[in-house]
Amino acid sequence: MLSATEFAQMEHHLFDRRHAYLTRKIPKPLIRVWDKNHKFLARIEIPESWDCEELAHDDGMSHIEIVGKDNDWLREIIVFKTRPAEDLHVTIDPDPEKPTDFKNRWGGKVDTIEDVEERGKPTRTTLNVVSNRKHLEHIYLAAMPLLPEAVQIPKMFLWGGSCVTACATATMINLARIYTLNGWSPIPRRVFSPQTWLENISPLNWPVQVMPVNPVFDQSRWVTFGARWKDAKTILTPVMKDAGVICHAYTWLPGDPAPYTVFGPDLAEKLKPTRACVILSFEDQSGVGGPTGTAIDGLLNLFAATADDLITESLINVDSDGDGVTDPFIRKILGVAPKRPPFVYRDVGYGGAEKRTMVIHKSRALRILTGGKSPQWVNMAITFAIRYGISQLANVILGTQATGTEGLDNLYQGQLDDTLLAFIAFVDPRRTDEVGPYGFNEYFEVGSGSAFTISSVMTLREGWWKTRPYTSFKFDVGDGSPYVLGEDVRLGSRCSAERRHVLYTDQIMAVKRGGTRKGSNRPTLSFGDDSREEDPLAQGFSAIANIANFAALLAGSGDMF
Repeated sequence: MLSATEFAQMEHHLFDRRHAYLTRKIPKPLIRVWDKNHKFLARIEIPESWDCEELAHDDGMSHIEIVGKDNDWLREIIVFKTRPAEDLHVTIDPDPEKPTDFKNRWGGKVDTIEDVEERGKPTRTTLNVVSNRKHLEHIYLAAMPLLPEAVQIPKMFLWGGSCVTACATATMINLARIYTLNGWSPIPRRVFSPQTWLENISPLNWPVQVMPVNPVFDQSRWVTFGARWKDAKTILTPVMKDAGVICHAYTWLPGDPAPYTVFGPDLAEKLKPTRACVILSFEDQSGVGGPTGTAIDGLLNLFAATADDLITESLINVDSDGDGVTDPFIRKILGVAPKRPPFVYRDVGYGGAEKRTMVIHKSRALRILTGGKSPQWVNMAITFAIRYGISQLANVILGTQATGTEGLDNLYQGQLDDTLLAFIAFVDPRRTDEVGPYGFNEYFEVGSGSAFTISSVMTLREGWWKTRPYTSFKFDVGDGSPYVLGEDVRLGSRCSAERRHVLYTDQIMAVKRGGTRKGSNRPTLSFGDDSREEDPLAQGFSAIANIANFAALLAGSGDMF
């Protein structure tokens, strides 16, 4: 234990270090432009303005503006000497003294170029660049990746397991289909360049690669998913959100450190990519560990999280820390509850959040309705009763079967279907009492369309959840206040922010940098969410349904074949 003197010296040293970091002049970034083959083209030395943003579950954007005669040579290359069909790539290294730090590098592909000439004003060229994470949207999960598109047996691509391993494996299999298997079918991808026909046999030469993972020690939550020619972004983003997994799109350049360190330092050097590439890295940043340190923890996490969604949310709704989120009761018992992150932004005058946004969502309805159809057994009972009554009509009136009365029961063709028990309503008495007499009355939730069934109860719960009152928080924090971006925290890191002695925890969902000709601004990090999250009970039933459907399809039922 430190003595009082040693503690004071340490505290003084940390304050000096923090002051030096916050008062230092932020260097201009290293902005480079690359041609279609990712060969160096030019460096943008004096942009009029620039910004770039990374998003955890979407594609970030960058905007770079070059103005005036000082940039005429660059404008000539980008606008006139590069044909419209040719790709241009952009990389932004925030710290020019670390030009090989690919994990903190922003990389993207030019989407549009706006070139404006206006009389009496300097020319203005703007590069609108989309993050390399966009590649995930253009990798489709084929029903059978190993067969040509014309032959797709079975009908659906199914995968499951630890989230990181499952996402990485599914993406890599389909990249193999794109680059290696179908790179020359039905004709070579670059038919006029014979030297490139066989260049993508090696995965190390693919333009887009996947960061390898060790499936044995992958502790991310287990997931299941299926796809039939759907893009990887649409299929994988929901399961990644549930599991706390982030897909980072690293832009690796020749000369950077070996990226595939999972194989160990020696083998990683031998397995370096053979060209500049985009590396899609699926990383577990959920903050969840486990008792075994292996993939078994992810399976425990799946069962415990599902049980918490179904049982704890409904029966043991305890929020001991007051952050508005039900405590993970069952996950704590099994040792797979999320750990408190070490990065906390306190509600103080220094070292705290720069901007706190609290959104109070008021109640939207008191009475929830759903339905439209009667349960099938009700319609069947009505049909049977009416048809039976009509068929017995002649016997009742005439006492015998008369000619022409056969088939009278067919006069009834379901005219009274969906008239009994077709709609169901639910009123929350506690919400009604709290809102007051002038609250919004009714809300109709569209679900399965039937009333008085198990699914209708779930639909009512979903409508109740969507219209509930709740409070959400979003925090913007600065770099070095007190944690350093790229050293302490990064995109996807779990952080806590304090507001009135309550800690709210979430992942960093966005990192934004920017600057002008005069200098760079300090980066801004955002975490928290002001949207309405999915009902935990619905998440629990959804997890069960996914597993059941996955098992049924593996067993050969459904429409798999």
